[in-house]
Amino acid sequence: MERTPKLILGLCLAVVIFLSLGLYAYLQSREFLQGPVLNIQTPENGALATTSFSALQGTARNVSFLTLNGSQIFTDEQGRFREPLLLSEGYTIMLLEARDRFGHTATKKLELVYKPGKNQNANSKMEKEGTSTPQF
Repeated sequence: MERTPKLILGLCLAVVIFLSLGLYAYLQSREFLQGPVLNIQTPENGALATTSFSALQGTARNVSFLTLNGSQIFTDEQGRFREPLLLSEGYTIMLLEARDRFGHTATKKLELVYKPGKNQNANSKMEKEGTSTPQF
C-alpha cells in the first residue's frame, strides 16, 4: 500500500475527530461520573458552640435534592446554602444529604457540641423564675 499525502492526512483527520468526540463525551458525562459534591464551610465538624443559635453554611454542586436531617433545604443559583440551626445543650449530630438527578448520593455528618456560656445560664435561670432582673 502506497503512503500518499491524502491517506496520511485522512488518517490524521480521523484520529483528531475521534479524540475530539471522546473529549466531548467525557466533559458532558463528568457530572454523571462525579455525582453530588457537598462542602460545609461553617460550622466545622466537632466544633464547640457557646450559643444555641448557629447557621449551617456551605455549597452544593451537581445537586437536585438537598436535606438536613430529613428536611429539604434549598440552594441559590451558585449552589450556596444557609440554614439556621437551634442547638440543644450537649452533643448534636446532623446529617446533610444530597442527591443528583441520576440517583447518586453524597452524605456529610456534622457533629457539634453546645455548652452554654455563664451569661446564658444566668439568663435561663431568670426566665425559669419569671424575673427580669437578677436577684442576689
